[in-house]
Amino acid sequence: MERRDAVRYLVGMLAGAATQACTPLRILTGSFPANFKNDPELVDQTLRAFGAAVIPGFEGTGRASRALLDRRFPFARYAGFFASDLSRRARRLVGDARFDLLTIAQRTAVIADGLAGDGTTRKLYRGAIYLTQLSIYSGMYDDDAGCAFIGFQGRYRGDVISYADPESFLPAPLTASGNAA
Repeated sequence: MERRDAVRYLVGMLAGAATQACTPLRILTGSFPANFKNDPELVDQTLRAFGAAVIPGFEGTGRASRALLDRRFPFARYAGFFASDLSRRARRLVGDARFDLLTIAQRTAVIADGLAGDGTTRKLYRGAIYLTQLSIYSGMYDDDAGCAFIGFQGRYRGDVISYADPESFLPAPLTASGNAA
């Protein structure tokens, strides 16, 4: 074997081993299945299922995946890799099943496994959870809708400058007549 061929072979082996073991290298080299790179619908389905797992009572509409795929946020660069990692962990933990077809308990176990991974994987999973929760609870993409989960009624509509129940914010009266003394 010539020296050049030996070096190529060694570099190929090291690159292959590194991309399987190290999350940052897998991200940089794009070492994840091509269907997650080329099929935005598959990525969207996976991320909607992720949203349903991290938001209790959430139905999994496109609102959760929208924030994770929004190009204005840095996470969008990693969305395909993240969806493929969820799928890979689901296959390893549950068997031959797609992440979006798992039960909520199984999805939660897959996410917990990701949160127990290496430092980069933990950051990726925590960022996805935070961004998903932020987009749902804040009504980020629909100011009028608000969020029924936390009692947020949506944006100020201009008709009344008050709360629906202002008494809940006031202290109890000191006397029976309501006066201080």
